[in-house]
Amino acid sequence: MQKVKMPIEIDPIKSAQKRSDYSGVYLLENLKRLNDITLDKSGVVDVELCCKVDEQGLTVLLVDAQTDVLITCERCGGEMPYHLTFSTVFTPESKKVDEDLVPAEYEIVAVDEFGLINLRDLVEDELILSLPNFPKHEIDDCLISQDAMSWGEIDEQVSTKPNPFDVLKKLKTQKD
Repeated sequence: MQKVKMPIEIDPIKSAQKRSDYSGVYLLENLKRLNDITLDKSGVVDVELCCKVDEQGLTVLLVDAQTDVLITCERCGGEMPYHLTFSTVFTPESKKVDEDLVPAEYEIVAVDEFGLINLRDLVEDELILSLPNFPKHEIDDCLISQDAMSWGEIDEQVSTKPNPFDVLKKLKTQKD
C-alpha cells in the first residue's frame, strides 16, 4: 500500500459526517518544532485518522501516529534512536457543546475561524509531548560506564565533623 501525504488542515465536522478515514504520512522535515529537538530530519510520521460522530453526537477524531527519531542521550551525549507513538481521541471545541459533558478521554481541540483543525500541528504537538523529559540509553547501551557515573569517595573528615546543633543542646542543659 502506498503512503500518501496527509492533509494539513481538515474540517472535522464535514469529515465526521462523511465518516472519512485517512491513512498517510507527514514528512519529518515539515515538522519544524520537532526538528529542533531531534537530530535526524529525514523520515516520515505514519498517521491514521478516523473521523466519526459518537453516541452523544460529538464530532470525534481518532488519531494514531508513530515515527522513529534520533534524540540526544542526556547521560552520554550520544545519539539515541527512539520510537514515538501516540493514540488520542480529539473533539473540536464548539459553543453548542458543554465542555463538562465531553467524556474525560476526549481532548478538546481548538478550531480556527473557518472551522478547520490544523492536523499537522496537532500531530506534531502530540509527538513532542510523547518525547521523554530526560532521554537516556539503557545502562548497558550507554557510552558512559556505570563506574564513571559516580563522583568520588566520601571524605571521612566530613562525617567526623561535630554536629552544629550540639551547641543548642548545651545551652538547653545549662538553662535547666
